[in-house]
Amino acid sequence: MIHRRALLAAPLLHPALAQAQADWPGSRPVRVIHPSVAGSPGDVYTRLLAEHWGRSLGGTFVVENRPGATGSLGTTIAAQAPADGWTLLVNSNTAHVVGPLVLKNLGFDPVRDFTAVAAMYRYGMMLIIAPNIPARTTAEFVAWARAKPNGSTLASVGIGSVGHLMSERFRQLADFPSVHVPYRGGPPAMLAVSQGEADWIFDNIGNSGALLREGKVRGLSLTGAERAKQMPQIPTLAQDGFPGLLEEVWFGIFAPTGTPRPIIEKLNAATNAWLALPDTMARMDAGAHVAMPGPPEAMAAFWAEDRQRWRTLIAEVRLPLE
Repeated sequence: MIHRRALLAAPLLHPALAQAQADWPGSRPVRVIHPSVAGSPGDVYTRLLAEHWGRSLGGTFVVENRPGATGSLGTTIAAQAPADGWTLLVNSNTAHVVGPLVLKNLGFDPVRDFTAVAAMYRYGMMLIIAPNIPARTTAEFVAWARAKPNGSTLASVGIGSVGHLMSERFRQLADFPSVHVPYRGGPPAMLAVSQGEADWIFDNIGNSGALLREGKVRGLSLTGAERAKQMPQIPTLAQDGFPGLLEEVWFGIFAPTGTPRPIIEKLNAATNAWLALPDTMARMDAGAHVAMPGPPEAMAAFWAEDRQRWRTLIAEVRLPLE
């Protein structure tokens, strides 16, 4: 059976379709679905990019926050939309790579239902603990967690998220018990850690920077191969005696499969121009985010490589999907 989107991917011969493509975006608002809560770094970037698209491409781009099910709710909505350019998705590899590899019956297949438009940015994760925990290094935190009678509490942005998987991998590597508590996005999860409701989390500098600077949470170590220049005092996990945690989070822009190629090319060019703006570069630098400009083909190749990377990691980690 030929998937309905495969038909849309064929050359556009119908005059009405050709005219709609030429008029895009026109006066009809373009939905930009972001499957996470408002206020997160990903949400802020999505809104800034939508404003830039409106200025450079004309028309109106309206961001819709559709959190839930570790990003799967909003992703499913985008997957079911017509492939006409009036629905876009800004998503992370949590919902577009990791979730589909560990969760069942999501209602979408990212490879079948979406095409790559442009990559946005990537970043490593930081091991962050509540301020009431008497630990100043990763080793001290592990010793504390091993000694806690009922186990520590781990916060994440959702079951099967990148943060959940990385945390579980670290917990298994360090060999201590923990209870997973999923939240609906980064801000509420970080708030829980800052208030001692949860003990620890893997999160990014952009999402946790203010709390770190105010002393409301404590950063211990970073995933990745090198320290972040924004916080050079924080060692990598490898430097702290826990090697092998090199995975990163990334965000990209997707469209339903079959979206006309000229529309994808316009969006890609406008996105790369936005990534090169001084204001965008300064904001990303402050958040320890690395821009990822390039054509749709580069995004698609990176996406495929990341799927294989996480598929291998998931096979090694016993991830409880409670």
